[in-house]
Amino acid sequence: MRRLHTARRPLRDTRPRSGGAAAVCLTALLLGGACSRSEPVAGSAPGASGTSAPGAPAEEVAIAVKVEPVRRGAIVQRIDAPGTLEARRESHIGVEVQGRIDKVFVDEGDRVAEGAPLFQIDREPYEMGLRQAQAALDHARAERAQMQADLARARELQKQNIVPAQQIEKLETGVAVARSAEAQANEAVALARHKLERTQVRAPYAASVVARLVDEGTTALVQPQTIVLVLQESDELTARATIPESRLAFVRVGDPALIRIEGIPAPIQTEVSAVGDAIDPATRTYTVKMRVPNADHALKAGVFAQVEIIPSSKRDALVVPRDAIRSEDGRTRVFTVRDGRAAPIAVTVGVVTESEAEILDGLRVDMPVIVGDAAQQLAAGMRVRVAPAPGVAAADDGA
Repeated sequence: MRRLHTARRPLRDTRPRSGGAAAVCLTALLLGGACSRSEPVAGSAPGASGTSAPGAPAEEVAIAVKVEPVRRGAIVQRIDAPGTLEARRESHIGVEVQGRIDKVFVDEGDRVAEGAPLFQIDREPYEMGLRQAQAALDHARAERAQMQADLARARELQKQNIVPAQQIEKLETGVAVARSAEAQANEAVALARHKLERTQVRAPYAASVVARLVDEGTTALVQPQTIVLVLQESDELTARATIPESRLAFVRVGDPALIRIEGIPAPIQTEVSAVGDAIDPATRTYTVKMRVPNADHALKAGVFAQVEIIPSSKRDALVVPRDAIRSEDGRTRVFTVRDGRAAPIAVTVGVVTESEAEILDGLRVDMPVIVGDAAQQLAAGMRVRVAPAPGVAAADDGA
């Protein structure tokens, strides 16, 4: 039997040819496309490939913030204020009696001791007045003595019934009148002597002569009073400074102060001697005074001074950087980090300096608070990322 030999047809390769397709896919990948869907890489955030799924919310970006811990330590408050040196006392010296100014013993710039003669009014008219008053007193004394002698003789004669009682009464009245006249004459002498003494005017206290307003030969009047000299007490000056009303509650009499004056190398140490009660309505400031020793008279009234008052110092206070404090809408807060988000905390602030603030309530030691510009711009609940800082753990639950 004849065998039939049939040629076997090769089986058709049904597998996909990948060579050309792979080349197309590679080209597409290089151009930023994709030929097939791929699974996300483990740990990568959604949308890491640069595209977001349609309808998916945009990822919230964490804001980088710096934190510092609440510390316990000393805080010193300082208040800087402009000031002026003033004389502790200033006197405008005029005349007490009218007349021609005969001599002026001092000039501008002179130092005078207490009781030193300053100027003198022409004494001659007042010396004449004293002599006249003394003469009148002598006459009144003689009249009174004569009346007393007459009364004594009349009383002796009355014992002999020679002088009637009416005459005795008349003489007694005369003696009383003479005594009154003598007393008036005595007062006139005292007044004349007082006026004579007042012709020479003396310094009421140790002072510097800052102005001489008249010269010899000027006729001085009592009303209106002629001012001859201006004196200032310069052994001790007063520094007068102005502070804003917001700082008044912190300043007390006795608080230390430093006074800096241009040309004086070292600051002058003193203390607050007086705090004014009245506010200047135009500037909303109060006056604070400090004593300034000036034994060598190197300082002059009217000089500008920069005053630094140190009203309070606390050794054991809770302290945060000042830029951590945020005040708005009547609330004072700081921000901490809680679960990776900004969390506000209400606080009560005490002493505030240029760089730090005392916390009276609301925080505890080592609690991290957000500082810097971010503290003033954050809103509650915003996502934050803590930048590590020395001594502060970069934990998200910092409270």
